[in-house]
Amino acid sequence: MSTLNQTIIIMNLIKDPNKLKKPVQPKPMTQEQIDEVSVQLLDGLKKYGGIGLSANQLGLDVRACIINVKEPLVLINPIVTEVSKETVAYVEQCLSIPKTMRKPVKTVRFKSFTVECDNLGTVIFSPDKTDWKDSNEFFTDEGLLECVCAQHELDHLEGRLITDPLRRYTTTVISPQKYGRNERVMVKLPDGTTEFMKYKTAIPLLKVGAEIL
Repeated sequence: MSTLNQTIIIMNLIKDPNKLKKPVQPKPMTQEQIDEVSVQLLDGLKKYGGIGLSANQLGLDVRACIINVKEPLVLINPIVTEVSKETVAYVEQCLSIPKTMRKPVKTVRFKSFTVECDNLGTVIFSPDKTDWKDSNEFFTDEGLLECVCAQHELDHLEGRLITDPLRRYTTTVISPQKYGRNERVMVKLPDGTTEFMKYKTAIPLLKVGAEIL
């Protein structure tokens, strides 16, 4: 019996955020292993509900996830290759963070993005509409929901949660000094690293937790 077969028996949903902060690296998988993980993810969704689930939420050390909005999509070893310049503010919950099931978290997501995965090749996630006339159209756009869900699950595979500062939406912008749009400033990013960039480039980052030093 392979290591994957031994692991796949474990069906407990992990609810300790500290156990979900380790990125999952891609590794070669046979078709049999892909089929097993796909079944495990489908069964996990049936057992715990929701519209998406990552393998590491079930304790599986494989880079895989499932998104079930329009139809079940299992992504094996997904890697993000392109993201849109436009972002949207969305409202999300996470099965592994019970408090968000009671009180959803407002997040910032790319309006569209592209992934490459071993089983499906190139997959583009994007809204069904290019614009929305009201909030009802916005939140009933299945293409946008699928796009947000996919980003949520890929974040899990990167060890990132919706409660992380990088994903949380905030309207607070700390900028006590006036800067020219092309003036270079040092910005402390949410992950703790610093980088010099033009102020106009830094503005969107300030809205998701970055700081000007």
